[in-house]
Amino acid sequence: MFKTLLVEDNLVYRSILKSALLRRFDGLKARESSCDKDALSAVNTFGPDMVIMDIDLKCGVSGLDLIKIIKVKHPDTVVVILSHHDNLEYRTVAQQNGADFFFSKSCSLENIFDCVDSVFVS
Repeated sequence: MFKTLLVEDNLVYRSILKSALLRRFDGLKARESSCDKDALSAVNTFGPDMVIMDIDLKCGVSGLDLIKIIKVKHPDTVVVILSHHDNLEYRTVAQQNGADFFFSKSCSLENIFDCVDSVFVS
């Protein structure tokens, strides 16, 4: 069983991504969160193998700050940033804060599936 937490404040986008991941991966369990506090609680109780999150969260700290918080207590959790803010500055900060992968929201779902495959299979 592989567990993923989706941290995204846009309910429609989050639902579409979750549905696509569940259809693509047998044995995947997915939880959702829309803000930092819920995400941290889910990381601690659900224990996801992977967190896929946006940078721009409407409440609490940004996804960039959330990376550091998650990685301190859960260094083996794979963190994937999925954001409209696809520029070198954001990518650099995400990497410095411990993000394992960074994708633009304009990328194909296949790119995200390949990323999950690379973690899920290993």
